[in-house]
Amino acid sequence: MEVNMLSRVADGMFWLNRYMERTDGMLLTTNILYIMSFDKETNDYQGYKPLLKYYTDLYPEFITQYQHDTNYVLKYIICESKNHNSVKNLITKARENARGSQDKITKELWEHINSMYHYINAPDLPQRLETHEAITILAKLNKDFLLYNGIFHVTMPRGLGWSFSSVGKHIERCLQTISMTQSYYEPIGYNLDGKEDLLYWRKLLLSLSGYELYLKSYSNNTHNRKVIQHVIFNPDFAHSVIFTLGLIETYLDFILKNNNFIEARTMRNQFGRLKSSLEFTDYHHLTSQQLEQVLNNTKEELVQFSIDFSKLFFSHS
Repeated sequence: MEVNMLSRVADGMFWLNRYMERTDGMLLTTNILYIMSFDKETNDYQGYKPLLKYYTDLYPEFITQYQHDTNYVLKYIICESKNHNSVKNLITKARENARGSQDKITKELWEHINSMYHYINAPDLPQRLETHEAITILAKLNKDFLLYNGIFHVTMPRGLGWSFSSVGKHIERCLQTISMTQSYYEPIGYNLDGKEDLLYWRKLLLSLSGYELYLKSYSNNTHNRKVIQHVIFNPDFAHSVIFTLGLIETYLDFILKNNNFIEARTMRNQFGRLKSSLEFTDYHHLTSQQLEQVLNNTKEELVQFSIDFSKLFFSHS
């Protein structure tokens, strides 16, 4: 498939933002769960389990063993070299992709990524995470990602590089939203008519930056079905599945613009079916079984789309 950009550079832009979005979401979830671990009045039987289950390859028995061990979780998530999804490894991989795409990214963006790389590789960071400094370190890392997103948005040109990086970013965000949602609905059997209170849903909503908007948008009574409406179907919520799929479609259309190859039409149709299937789901009458199927199917189809997208545009994939 011919595009007006080297496949190597397009690949680098795609994975730069995908790695950074994954790290951003992981850090936000870590910070929320860390702060709320101090609330002893909350009956928190899951602890860090949603974080460890989605963002690591730890065996289930290890997750059960360490899901309430703050020191272990912080070090494993943030700076453990053996964890391929640690903040340290993801920022390192993002920096490598940025280095290979330096002619397509701005000087300001490169300098900020480089600064984050040196901070996360400080030799004393693991020890500091075991002290009262942990909350300060998490706050700095989260602020650094706010700055990254701002610098990217303000300084980057809106061309093919922007579109490839935006497709990567929103694939990652969409998968995060689905997976984190599953981690809170699975323990209650995907029961949309249950009576779980707002305290139960607060961690999920905060980890998706959607708590405040949820409080402003929905009445304070039964939450199980309304949380799904918010995180999956709300077109005004930046982390909802339907919103992120819309952005992927927008940037995919830009990449495939004026391209009449059969592969391009196939990819458009593939993604169109994925998005339409969710758009035409009647969430007001979803059953528990249907919800589980919708989340699983959307996730599987998006993963397959990502694989096919990479094969089409990145020759070595």
